[in-house]
Amino acid sequence: MKLTMRVVTVLAALSGQPIRLSSVAAPDSDPDSVVIAPDPRVQISPGRETRSHKGIPYAGPSSKLRMDVLVPPGNGPHPVVLYLPGGGFVSARRQMAGKQRRYVAEAGFVVASIDYRTTAVGATYRDGLMDVGTALDFLRSHTAEYGVDPTRVAVWGESAGGYLASMAATEPECKLNAAVVFFGASDLSSVAEGFDAKAVAAHSGPKAAVAKYVVGPGRSTADQLDEFRQADPANRATAETPAFLLLHGDDDRVIAPNQTARLHQALLAAGVDSTRYVLKGAGHGELSDNPEPWNSTDLLDRVVDFLKTRLAERG
Repeated sequence: MKLTMRVVTVLAALSGQPIRLSSVAAPDSDPDSVVIAPDPRVQISPGRETRSHKGIPYAGPSSKLRMDVLVPPGNGPHPVVLYLPGGGFVSARRQMAGKQRRYVAEAGFVVASIDYRTTAVGATYRDGLMDVGTALDFLRSHTAEYGVDPTRVAVWGESAGGYLASMAATEPECKLNAAVVFFGASDLSSVAEGFDAKAVAAHSGPKAAVAKYVVGPGRSTADQLDEFRQADPANRATAETPAFLLLHGDDDRVIAPNQTARLHQALLAAGVDSTRYVLKGAGHGELSDNPEPWNSTDLLDRVVDFLKTRLAERG
């Protein structure tokens, strides 16, 4: 487990909201998804061609929220990808997925990553979504500094960040062209469906980070079902929603694979261009015994190809 992920798990445990892995995998049988097996032997190896800007206060000079920006070579303007880190809704460290972000940036994208508010400061998903919108506004208003094309913008997130990416992509005001989601949740009332009893209890109890991120601290999940429905991107998909690329490991023990399957089906039903890959034998990214598929050249090239297609320069 990498240092950044160790920090995330420690912070979650100290907050009383530990990230619990199920002892069993949950089934996934979505008929409209594609099963792939990325070659783990060929790992991405990004170079040093990007320019890095770190610790930018994107939500105002006094805000503790910061953004890091990777700018590819060339004059631009470049399409931009906003990366949202995971962290169990307890933490959100912009430094995560550094190698993956550099790889995507070197393919010709400005890649920005942000801190966003979590349950650690009493925030809910509405606050997190507001932070995403603020970050997008910041990037669109600083085109010269970072070589950004404000008309070609995608969001990319993993785990809790994948959930927020889905929420942002189904928010018309964000004006996104595409979304990439690594093992993100959709229906936060059932993220552990199919897991063992302890994992289900850990995700659904009143002290669970998932519940707090939807309804706030001290409120019962059972009494707030309407709020959970509003917090589900599957219920927000319309024909105007941008294209999605969804990816999930079939051995994910943190967020059940049927979460992205459910979102995928809702997107297709709304007429959205959605592609979902199921990674054979893969777990929950770095929080698993088999993280290599998520850093494979095969997988990241699929992501890059999707972004190039969806963020192609308009004539």
